Amino acid sequence: MTRSSTRELVGQFAVPLRAYLRTETGSAGLLLGATILALLWANSPFSDSYEDLWGLHISVSIGDFFDYDHDLRHWVNDGLMVLFFFVIGLELRRQLSMGELTDRSRFTIPALGALAGLAVPALIYLALNPSGEAARGWGIAMATDTAFVLGALAVVGPAFPAHLRVFMLSLSVVDDIGALVAIAVFYSEDVRLLPIVIAAGCVLALVLVSRVRVFRGPVYLVVGLVLWVAMVESGIHPTLAGVVLGLCVSAFAPRAEDVREAGALARAFGQSPLPELARSAKLSVERAVSPNERLTELLHPWSSFFIVPVFALANAGVAINGALLERAFASPVTWGVIAGLVGGKLVGIGATSLISVRLGLGRLPGRIRSGELLGGAALGGIGFTISLFVTDLAFDSQELADEARVGILAASLLALAVGWAIFALDKRLAADSDDAPITALDRAVDPAVDHIRGAVDAPLELVEYGDFECPFCGRATGAVEEVRERLGDRLRYVFRHLPLPDVHPNAVLAAEAAEAAGEQGAFWEMHDRLFAHQDELTPSDLVDHASALGLDVERFTRALGSGEHAARVRTDVASAEASGADGTPTFFVNGVRLLGRYDADALAAALVGDDPAELPPPPPGRDDGLPAIGRLRGPGDDTLVIDERREEEPPSDAFPRLTDAQIATLSAFGERRPITHSRPLFGMGDPAADFVVVISGAVAMVDGYGTLNRVGRFHGPGSFIGELALLRGELTLTTAVGARDGEVLVVPAERLADALSADLELRDVVSRAYLLRRAMLLAYAAGEQRGTT
Repeated sequence: MTRSSTRELVGQFAVPLRAYLRTETGSAGLLLGATILALLWANSPFSDSYEDLWGLHISVSIGDFFDYDHDLRHWVNDGLMVLFFFVIGLELRRQLSMGELTDRSRFTIPALGALAGLAVPALIYLALNPSGEAARGWGIAMATDTAFVLGALAVVGPAFPAHLRVFMLSLSVVDDIGALVAIAVFYSEDVRLLPIVIAAGCVLALVLVSRVRVFRGPVYLVVGLVLWVAMVESGIHPTLAGVVLGLCVSAFAPRAEDVREAGALARAFGQSPLPELARSAKLSVERAVSPNERLTELLHPWSSFFIVPVFALANAGVAINGALLERAFASPVTWGVIAGLVGGKLVGIGATSLISVRLGLGRLPGRIRSGELLGGAALGGIGFTISLFVTDLAFDSQELADEARVGILAASLLALAVGWAIFALDKRLAADSDDAPITALDRAVDPAVDHIRGAVDAPLELVEYGDFECPFCGRATGAVEEVRERLGDRLRYVFRHLPLPDVHPNAVLAAEAAEAAGEQGAFWEMHDRLFAHQDELTPSDLVDHASALGLDVERFTRALGSGEHAARVRTDVASAEASGADGTPTFFVNGVRLLGRYDADALAAALVGDDPAELPPPPPGRDDGLPAIGRLRGPGDDTLVIDERREEEPPSDAFPRLTDAQIATLSAFGERRPITHSRPLFGMGDPAADFVVVISGAVAMVDGYGTLNRVGRFHGPGSFIGELALLRGELTLTTAVGARDGEVLVVPAERLADALSADLELRDVVSRAYLLRRAMLLAYAAGEQRGTT
């Protein structure tokens, strides 16, 4: 089985969303570092230099029309932060146009949770601060900091938080819009009409630019600058200009004709490198990718890794002393912020989302447990960036502003602690629950939608979630075909997509190619061909496959280039995640997930149940001439029972223990499998030349499995099995059998060389151990021979 390198199904989402999530998560550490630096600087003997730097005045004037004279902190908050909000607008437009939020039913619950998560904290704050200047701080408790929340999820969240992260990202979109509306409407002063008219004209110009497909960055820059100046002069906070500008930048999937034109011009430039061809090729490539994606690719790293940390450095520097803490924790402003962010977000987001799901108003993205949702809602109380931003707008009093900043810092820490506690409790409750592992098929087979081989009304059902580039899926095709041959019309086989783009870069496009072929009635023909040519899955290869199958290549290419089948593939991926599938291949037998082996015998036995009489015999002529490595016992043969109390092979040069770092290196090239007491690790259809490391439990090496049943060495956690023959991909002469329940890491023989090359010390440890084991075998054989002569 192949799993994503991050062991998260976030790898299934559209590439821009994966990049967005990774950047947001990665920036959280830098944001935290900038916050700590600001606090240390503001409370150090050099605190005067902190205020001197951010109090430095900078002035820009344009005749008599525009005069902007403010300190450096104000330039950061009203200038640089416009780019931050511009990136938010870009992401919102892309998600609504071509991303995860195109399915509005998946957006309903996050939107409702976000609205309640805006209203409830504000009401809690106002309940504690009903009047006076302190009441103006109600907007501080409204916002959620996306970067901090995604970073916190990576640290304290569940093991597979992909869809919870998407839920929080979807929620943060509405949250950010609500905060921006509050800033524009309630924290703007002296609103003037003429600049608003000019700003509206800029927005209209941007809409027209998108309609006529003008994709040049300078156009957006010039119109954006005019829009920002107009917003400043209007009295409405200029950061709103960033979001409006981002929403106006068009987002669309690459068009097949644009991609072909770009490729043709690039080839022409390669043959004749003339300046005019270079310019034409460059413009054609830019036209093939939406301006939204190009601008996000350019600006999102700057926003996350520079602008937001600089903002934190400029605004988080509160001089904390005993007097401030005493005043703050007696202040209703501080407690209003804490109660609003920590309690209000948990109740507003968590309760509203769960109630909305129960009422059938929408559905969550993927299968998110109630505890996970509440944990994410608690982390929503980390409202750092926009909360600090609103603090600067809400209070003229420095004392109230400092009290609010103390509340923001305290609330962020408390929200993190509450989120961690909820996740930990949910994990424990899930572990104790009888139905904690997800084993049921989330979406029943629909003959009108699913791809089915065999009789549609067959009594037995086998569903596979697979990846056309996964070598394990390629091997499994033989087992599936054998089972279909043995069960005949009693079985219907269904294939669903679960591409793993993090480890198989061509998998998503290959899945879409199968669907494009299916549009022409040739899904199964393309399915078989892709698995038969797993090393030929590039775009040009896929077109060649379509031609070889006699498809309408132009229609196929257009469908593949436009991405019209991407939504279908993502639907399968969502159902896989909701069904508990986190790797390929994953099989569901009669609606229940199959755990463990998936060779032909195991699949057939699972399909017909425990009655051996119902199990059809293997087809005649199957080659059983290989050594008896991992061969299964016949029905009812339970002669081998391994003593679990036996001691493991002690560590030595020949039987070393791998370090956690070495196991982590190998994990990138293999997959984890459960082991069961007295059951062989490999089934009849599996090769036994794979490299195996024991993670937990124990493995015994058995000579003459099923006949002699002579139990040899025991391998415990950290040890690896096999001997020198494995390095050449040859079968070993003993069978690996579970000695104690646990888990092993299996690295396929074809990937072992790459795995060992990734860590030279690891390669040396394995090679020397195998050499010593070979020496021991030779010495043993020599002693046996001497004893018989």
